[in-house]
Amino acid sequence: MALHLELFGFVQINVYAFQPLVLRAQSPARDTKRWMWQSAATSFIQRKSKHLPLTATIQDNSGPVDIYDAKETDDEGSTPIRQSSSALSMTLDELTHELHGKGKAQLTWDCFRIGMDPVHFYNPSFPEQELDNALQDQILFDQNHPSYSCTREKIQQHLPPKRLSQTMGIKALKALSEYCYPSSLGIETSIATLSEITRSQDGTTKLLLKLCHTDHFIESVIIPNPDWGKSTLCISSQVGCAQGCVFCATGKMGRLASLTPDQILVQLYYANKVCRVINSDGNELDNGLPPIDNVVFMGMGDAADNIASVQKSVKVMTDRACFALAASKITISTVGPSPDVFEKLAEADAVLAWSIHAVRDDLRKKLVPTTKYTMEELKDGVVRALVHRSKRLRTLMLEVALMDGLNDGVQEAEEMGDFCLDLMSKVDGMKLMVNLIPFNDIGYEQYRKPSEANVAAFQKTLVGKGVKTYVRTTRGDDESAACGQLATKKRRKEKE
Repeated sequence: MALHLELFGFVQINVYAFQPLVLRAQSPARDTKRWMWQSAATSFIQRKSKHLPLTATIQDNSGPVDIYDAKETDDEGSTPIRQSSSALSMTLDELTHELHGKGKAQLTWDCFRIGMDPVHFYNPSFPEQELDNALQDQILFDQNHPSYSCTREKIQQHLPPKRLSQTMGIKALKALSEYCYPSSLGIETSIATLSEITRSQDGTTKLLLKLCHTDHFIESVIIPNPDWGKSTLCISSQVGCAQGCVFCATGKMGRLASLTPDQILVQLYYANKVCRVINSDGNELDNGLPPIDNVVFMGMGDAADNIASVQKSVKVMTDRACFALAASKITISTVGPSPDVFEKLAEADAVLAWSIHAVRDDLRKKLVPTTKYTMEELKDGVVRALVHRSKRLRTLMLEVALMDGLNDGVQEAEEMGDFCLDLMSKVDGMKLMVNLIPFNDIGYEQYRKPSEANVAAFQKTLVGKGVKTYVRTTRGDDESAACGQLATKKRRKEKE
């Protein structure tokens, strides 16, 4: 069955279910006009791409134009991934070089920073009501809150005032979409689409993204802190994880793919979009989402298994003209597969976190079965990484997932305290903190949440030794958005 749609009087779209999408232009094949109708048609494609294969061909009198190039595979040759980069993973200097102008690059990043595609925003032919259509199919507002009405005027309120009078011409937008995007259909349909949004009672918001041209999904979590007026974004660096921590749902998935810088950064792009939309005039919720100023690589995957992409992503996040996050507001977490990974991750301008869980070798091997090195060997690797860093980044967070009767006892606390003291003694000016994380249920009866008394006793033991220790408040567990619970449940249900 064919669906015919005419846009702006000069574009006709024929869509056939489960077949490649074909666009036919009825106007003369002039490059600029051709690009304008192609961009305008993107709105329709975005709405249909969730139900059709993401392949497309554009045809007019000048011949076909391929939008989607061939799939590529990862290093193991088994998983389809997109290797081409986009403007989203370019720093301002890199994008300036590509666009031959700093002003164009600045306008591009003004949009990316708030979760907006500049190719659509600055194109007068693109309908403004469709600018945030990635959220239109999501249950973002209940009956007590009006649906979001997008206008360019509303979006301009979030852009830098000093550049509001500036715009990008059609030729500049054409160059951006053709040479700096994976596909001319736009960021949101060439890197990842927003598949689902779920919100917990405490405001924690989980985003499920489908990676374009693959069968993979990833999850990101926005954790609001109304007292500070800011939110933290927990992002993924892989689909699944190879480290196999026995208490983590992601570890049970195994490693399916490593994310490109684009696929990592698009999570921040979408999170900024959601925060902007959900707090727009007339849509402020009682437990709204303050803007994001903190990013933690603690979602799906281990950063040490995807170092190059993580490093590149952090570079863009900390570029003052791009996402403009402070280095102290980005945390990279790893279980530490080997001693040398700490030094490699330390090259990124961010705080390091070590998912340690236990310091006794036999116990840690039980919790993290992939462990190949002793804790002393791994500790030496951490020391080498920190001593070469500037003092402002000689900060280390130790993450400890506590489970009842397994690693939450006084003996484990004493061992952890001594380990921390030895570590601090080897790095001058080091700031170390321990983050205790009560186990979050993932459906395995052999692991249970520790009692509040045991968690308090563990913390008291560490503090008594002079180690800063905090207990992480569980957030989002009613929507499987808490630490250790990310496992793309929608994908699992579809397979079933």
